[in-house]
Amino acid sequence: MRAFAFAAISIALSASTAGAVSQAVKTACSNDYHAYCDKLQVGSQELRTCMRGVATKLSKGCIQALVDNKEVTQADIDDYRAQTKSKN
Repeated sequence: MRAFAFAAISIALSASTAGAVSQAVKTACSNDYHAYCDKLQVGSQELRTCMRGVATKLSKGCIQALVDNKEVTQADIDDYRAQTKSKN
């Protein structure tokens, strides 16, 4: 599940629609946002960078919303898995 977390954050950073965040993601990631990056504007590149930095700490619900809303790509997930394996 942590693979999805990193991917979710990576996607948030590389999202093709700058500034656009779905209501589902806002709802699911609200607690994560307030816990880690609440000083940053929703939809901003700075927030995406912050969330990427705390990817492994994101809640399962937030990660799932990011995946469901296609804010995370399979390539992001694959990259994170590869990085995680190399650290173990």
